[in-house]
Amino acid sequence: MGSLGVVVLFNANLEAVVPLAKLLESAGFDAVSALIPEVINGRCDAIGIMERHDPAVVVYDIGPPYEENWEIFQICRATSMRDRRFVITSANPAHVQRLAGRDERIYEIVDEPWDLDTIVHAVKEAVRARRIIPGNGSPHHISNVTTMPERRHSDRRQSSSWTSNDIYRKLREKREEMEFERRRVGRRATDRDHGPSSHAA
Repeated sequence: MGSLGVVVLFNANLEAVVPLAKLLESAGFDAVSALIPEVINGRCDAIGIMERHDPAVVVYDIGPPYEENWEIFQICRATSMRDRRFVITSANPAHVQRLAGRDERIYEIVDEPWDLDTIVHAVKEAVRARRIIPGNGSPHHISNVTTMPERRHSDRRQSSSWTSNDIYRKLREKREEMEFERRRVGRRATDRDHGPSSHAA
């Protein structure tokens, strides 16, 4: 029996990736994993992974700080990930769902990153929905975000106009913005602690 398809896992935590990859493989998928920090610093070629493995589904974990990591996810998705189905995991799904809005490319947001059985089930449903031909019915599973419509273009793979250098440059810029903001907020807190009022007699 052949594989049910490739699933690419993006996560910041290796301890979360390994058991999920094993469970997906036991369910009949081929799992490929990448650590998000290594994508950001350029040690992992996210574009290359997507082009080599052509995954059916991408499982992407978004942890705190949620706004910043959501923006990083958007930068990554501007590459050849852009036409994929996504299962998002997060310890704060309500917040991530507000960030996602009605993003039709996201199949489901799983509310517990360690609930591996639920993630595997969501992946299976995303693959099943992807195979349904428009007009022949709709997926029986309704996600807590939205079920993605079938692509309107052909199944031929479309090349991305982004290069690895583009994505890593954008990610570096985003990381630098985040570091600058943290330092700025830290300086403001220090100024308040050491302001004139703090030394009043």
